[in-house]
Amino acid sequence: MRAVMAGGALLMILPLGGCATSNTPAPEASGSFQNTYNYLPVNDVPHDDQRPVLSVEQQEKLRKELMSVRDRQLPAAVKGTPAKPSGSNPAPK
Repeated sequence: MRAVMAGGALLMILPLGGCATSNTPAPEASGSFQNTYNYLPVNDVPHDDQRPVLSVEQQEKLRKELMSVRDRQLPAAVKGTPAKPSGSNPAPK
């Protein structure tokens, strides 16, 4: 009876051994780190930007252009004009 119990316990433990194995390859023996995430090194800094900075006049011109575009895109309700009521749902008298 004890042999049957021990055999049953052994058979229950064997499937759990498959969880302990891995399909990933073993690490290289060289010990060097392989950067698989393509992170920049810590001491690698970006180069200086060579584009010229906008002058004050250019900044003002750009600001005015952006404000005019913004004002053209505002909905009619925000500008103060009343919205037209829809004809499909008239108000009861």
